Amino acid sequence: MFDDFDAYGWETPSHEIAEKVGLKTEQIVRLDTNTSPFAPTAELRVLAKAAPALQVNQYPDTTYLDLRKGLSAYCGLGVDRFVVTNGADEGLDIICKTLLDNGDEVVVPVPTYAMFRVASEVMGARMKYVKRDAEDFSVGADDVIGAVGPKTRLIFLCNPNSPTGNPMPLSEVERIVKEAKVPVAVDEAYYEFWGKTAIGLTERYENLVVCRTFSKAFSMAGVRVGYLVAQGRTVDKLNIVRPPNSLSVISLMLAEAALRNLGEMRGNVGKIVTERARVFKALRKIEPVRPFPSETNFILFKVRGGAERAARFHKALMKRGFVLRSYSKPSGVGDCLRLTIGTSKVNELFLSALREASA
Repeated sequence: MFDDFDAYGWETPSHEIAEKVGLKTEQIVRLDTNTSPFAPTAELRVLAKAAPALQVNQYPDTTYLDLRKGLSAYCGLGVDRFVVTNGADEGLDIICKTLLDNGDEVVVPVPTYAMFRVASEVMGARMKYVKRDAEDFSVGADDVIGAVGPKTRLIFLCNPNSPTGNPMPLSEVERIVKEAKVPVAVDEAYYEFWGKTAIGLTERYENLVVCRTFSKAFSMAGVRVGYLVAQGRTVDKLNIVRPPNSLSVISLMLAEAALRNLGEMRGNVGKIVTERARVFKALRKIEPVRPFPSETNFILFKVRGGAERAARFHKALMKRGFVLRSYSKPSGVGDCLRLTIGTSKVNELFLSALREASA
């Protein structure tokens, strides 16, 4: 079954990178994972205070009601509209297990998040790719709808998109949901950095599922909490295949605390967005690279001279301790590197290293 299966490209551990380039592990700066540079300090204080009495010997409430109540307040929807998941990736897995079977077809604009393909192909589905514009990575509703065929059972959209950072206008998303006549899953992992969402469309369309995560804006990549949003009947179907206890009591406590302290998250997002604008402006002044506009917490930039030069830049930066995401397989971004926005200090050190590598 897996002889010709193309697995997801896991990130190389920092200790292996350090050994390879002759640095100490603590000298490695990860700018390849799109995680937040800020720790969720208030939530960790809540955990530390509650830890002695935390019932880790018991399973959590399998309905995750308290977290769903927090999500209800955050999103402005009823508690019955959410499926809580172990990170967004489990959400994608649940969607595919619910909707796909052998021989089904999944429409996906590319380049995009690789787990859409992995989760789909594990269920025996075949991918039908819609190529984004080579200049600005845009894709229109007509292109996506035109790719839908008699075997199409699902459309995946990442909005804003990873790895390119650009969003699809919500009017185009709605057209796809309304006219394609098949389920549409919209991954909004970077919603908080853009501020626009398709969640409101779930009020009108039963075939829409929105997937979100606490990993990015909420600074909880290591906590592993995500959620799906859909109409009640769709939620019931998704819950049929949802594992009963995939989240820990610790993960739930941290996520619930985060939703009671939105000011911290929003403040951190504001800092990242400000830094994103500053770094984008600086990248435009470095001759060998061309950054693409982003509505996320990362910037994709093209290295003029092609994929081989991009690979050399990636290696040169790694030797200086900075790890960026390099793309060799996804068509259209082989000559690009992706940079996660860090703190102002880290960003300045990176820009200096990039200027040095490009000299």
